[in-house]
Amino acid sequence: KLARSERESAWREMARQVAHEIKNPLTPMKLNVQHFQRTWDPGASDARERLDRFTTALVQQIDVLGRIAGEFSHFAQMPPARPEPLDLRDVVSAAIGLFHGHPNLHLTLDASGPIPVLADREHLLRVFNNLLQNALQAIPNDRDGSVRVVLRQEHGQAVAEVRDNGTGIAEDVRDRIFTPSFTTKTSGMGLGLAMVKRMVEQAGGSVRFETIEGFGTSFFVTLPLGKTVST
Repeated sequence: KLARSERESAWREMARQVAHEIKNPLTPMKLNVQHFQRTWDPGASDARERLDRFTTALVQQIDVLGRIAGEFSHFAQMPPARPEPLDLRDVVSAAIGLFHGHPNLHLTLDASGPIPVLADREHLLRVFNNLLQNALQAIPNDRDGSVRVVLRQEHGQAVAEVRDNGTGIAEDVRDRIFTPSFTTKTSGMGLGLAMVKRMVEQAGGSVRFETIEGFGTSFFVTLPLGKTVST
């Protein structure tokens, strides 16, 4: 009975984790499609370019969802990392692209040049999907949202800062932010930031945050620099 109870508990945790990871991209994907429908002009001079960006971003996110669903049968673990040379700008740009259709949100990317890293592309997409979604959810409905992603090289490392102008994180819960199943939201299972931490650490990096209540939060993802990626 004890063994069965432990197995059932592990499956429940796995189900919550997978459901959270699958749900995260769906809302921005829907908003992006709706924005595209409202603004699409087949006669515009940049129509083909816009269509290519739109379809590429959606296909990448669909591939991520497919991989998560396929790996669900691997009990109590997420897909193993498959590191490859990447330009962190490209990965972050792909994640940001899904949120551009969100109303009342000013979203910017600040990166002066290539940021080479060696990491799993799908894992990084999920990391930034989570961080952007959390930033968005932290902004009150009566406030114009501002989310800025700043990429830089610092002391031989790649650093990505996701900065929002939300409500900040209360002091009494800060030490539990990366704890699985802890959440300050009224919905969700609180697994997103735990998964972010796990995936970043698998890539040899670290994640931390700075916050001011009432003014916003910055999450910092630090990764080892890789070899320069050809463009």
